[in-house]
Amino acid sequence: MQASLIDAIFLSEKRKGLLLLLMEGPKDIDEIKEVLDVNSSAMLPQIKKLKKLDLIAYNEGFYSLTDAAWILVKKIKPLLDTIEVFENNYEYWMSRNLSSIPEQFLDRLGELEKCKLKVPDMIYLFEPPKEFNESLTKSTSIKTLASFFHPQCPHNYAQLAKRGVSITLILTKAVFDRMKQDSEKYLRILLESEKSELFIIEEDIQLGSISITDDIFMIALFNKEMMLDHLKLISYEDQALQWGDDLIEHFKELSITVDKKSMLEEIGR
Repeated sequence: MQASLIDAIFLSEKRKGLLLLLMEGPKDIDEIKEVLDVNSSAMLPQIKKLKKLDLIAYNEGFYSLTDAAWILVKKIKPLLDTIEVFENNYEYWMSRNLSSIPEQFLDRLGELEKCKLKVPDMIYLFEPPKEFNESLTKSTSIKTLASFFHPQCPHNYAQLAKRGVSITLILTKAVFDRMKQDSEKYLRILLESEKSELFIIEEDIQLGSISITDDIFMIALFNKEMMLDHLKLISYEDQALQWGDDLIEHFKELSITVDKKSMLEEIGR
């Protein structure tokens, strides 16, 4: 029976699609055909197989998951979502260093299933994707975690601070020290902003960078050779934004808050 369940769920895209669809709630045959883009002759034999295995039930014109199927599909969906994440951007994910992403967030990687890979033109190699820049022009907040220093970032965040954008910036100690050394003018603007908060994470993370604005998520991970190749994933999906926000908050809790008054006094000497 165990092999039959595996076959029933994984060896047919129609059966798998139906089980995932019914997680949303009971559906009639017309809605099933419309969402899965199938006809009755293709779908009804698959429904019959799932009913025979007691994975779906039929009542008053609607199909639904049985209790046992709900347990199975709930466990299987994160795996399928994660597989889709890797399939959508296979070469990217297989070439990334994922060692600094905590296990609980790797377990939730399926939440990034609708991310788009952005490959920059050579003349725009050091600039964020156009979509991200457009989001910044209208966003009221931005949160960023960075473990590498980008020479343009201090200026960019200083401009956002001048606009009154709410800024959360988490940097490794090495990156913060570099910012303090090379971009004191822009750091001062950030420190003087009432809507900014800065944090230093002393843990040696080799993550790359993650940013979220009001409506967009962006991540740039180091490759396995610990090189930054400027490939980025972006998404407007709520679940990707939540994944990024949760990850930033995770590292924020591990960080030391920068005392803005003391730091202003230090760089003013």
